[in-house]
Amino acid sequence: MLFSLIGRQDLVLPEGWTSQSHFSVLGRATIDATAPPSEGATIRAYALIGRTTVRVSPGARVRLVGGSLIGRREMDAATGDGPEITVLGCTLIGDIRVTHEA
Repeated sequence: MLFSLIGRQDLVLPEGWTSQSHFSVLGRATIDATAPPSEGATIRAYALIGRTTVRVSPGARVRLVGGSLIGRREMDAATGDGPEITVLGCTLIGDIRVTHEA
């Protein structure tokens, strides 16, 4: 579990990753999940008052689940036939965004 408080944090997941959790409070985080994951890969991203961006490789099958109170969850990545990644995104007053690698 990683935690960012009032600031920015960038995280690059290694090849074969399985699970990662990130909690952001008054901060901004980028999770680079472009490396090939293991089966059942899950990212849990929680944002209180902040933004978390999850980058996935083109062709990844992404499933975005979770909820938002005042914030929003966005999926800017087209679903393909690659490895499946589940992103659990929960926000209070924040944003969770899933996008292809930039």
